Amino acid sequence: MKKNTSLHRFLRNVYGFTFFNKLLLLSPVYAVFMQEHGMTDMQLSALFIILSVGTFACQIPVTWTTNKLGVKNAINLGQMLKAVAFVLWLIWPTFWGFAIGMWLWGIQAAFFNVAFEGLLYDELRARRHHSTYAKILGTRYNVSAVASALSAFGSLMMFVGYEWITIASLVSVALSMICINRMQLRSHTTKRHRVRKTNFVKLFKTGTRICLNTPCIFLMLMLALLTSNICYLDDYLGPIGVEIGLPVAFVGLVQFFALGCSVLGQTFAHRFARIPDWVLYFAICVAGGSYIGFSVFYSVSGLWLLGVGYALFAGIFILLYSRFQDFLPSSYRSVILSLYSIGDNVIYVITCLLIGLGGTMGSWRFSIFTLGAILVLIGIWALVVIRNRCSVGTEPTGRIIKTTHPTGSDIV
Repeated sequence: MKKNTSLHRFLRNVYGFTFFNKLLLLSPVYAVFMQEHGMTDMQLSALFIILSVGTFACQIPVTWTTNKLGVKNAINLGQMLKAVAFVLWLIWPTFWGFAIGMWLWGIQAAFFNVAFEGLLYDELRARRHHSTYAKILGTRYNVSAVASALSAFGSLMMFVGYEWITIASLVSVALSMICINRMQLRSHTTKRHRVRKTNFVKLFKTGTRICLNTPCIFLMLMLALLTSNICYLDDYLGPIGVEIGLPVAFVGLVQFFALGCSVLGQTFAHRFARIPDWVLYFAICVAGGSYIGFSVFYSVSGLWLLGVGYALFAGIFILLYSRFQDFLPSSYRSVILSLYSIGDNVIYVITCLLIGLGGTMGSWRFSIFTLGAILVLIGIWALVVIRNRCSVGTEPTGRIIKTTHPTGSDIV
């Protein structure tokens, strides 16, 4: 009972941090604020690129800092950088003020990817509950989705002024830090001293070598990265809604619809944690096919096909990411997660270029068709190349072991 109470307390703080980290009333209005202060469309696009570049360009120093400070201090540092970014936009609303703020926010995202993701899995494993990771990951994403939906009300609060919306967002950041600092960790308590004495460059090289030379780590990493990024249409759902005939006032319904479908997939993903590999990889093909179908029946009535794709990909990602985490050795988890974050941002940029290329052909439907076709090919590649090489019950080298689920701790 005491163990379960401790776990529940930890999870409440995990979900609390997730909620307040995502509850930013600035989200729907900060781009408008930037344009009101003279940012052109090209400058706004450049600022988004700076955000993404800041995330993957700072992975190495962020990982080094996390290993030095510990995960909780590293997460707190990232949250403070994000708060500084919001204040900077308010007091210095110029291109360079916005650019520096975006860069700082990108660094915070890097801290989140490395420190928080590693903290959650290692803590569950330290408490002997790592088998519930997929379920908890799905719940966490649903909490994040609820916070994102509530953040949309920020646009309705513009009558009180951008300053008050910024203050409300800063309060949310502060509450997220309180949740982090209330966590009682069982992992990371004995590792920090040992990691501090480790040559970081050597640690990073070793982690990279493990990732490249261990088939299941590399294959699960690539599969999770490709499926999660190439299916990403969130930033383009508004223009897509207009193009299929919705009035501008109602294009937000497309985003809420896609969000609801994602929540559906995330909620039930853990129930399929033990499905055979070929079923999971075939589901990628089906989800990619639904994107192709939506591009063919490109209309409001065809949105259900896009919804099917969103629900499937949300569940598929949770299952793939949890399997990827299962194969990571704890000593190198932060390093490999930093590599994952770098790949995540690089593939996201490539996906944006593909979408933009399709848009130049005269319609977003060509972009959606291209992404769907690529996703089908990825599913076929997984069926042919990966097959059952990384099934539950095999260790990262592919040899059969006695335990029912690999933890990655055997990798040296």
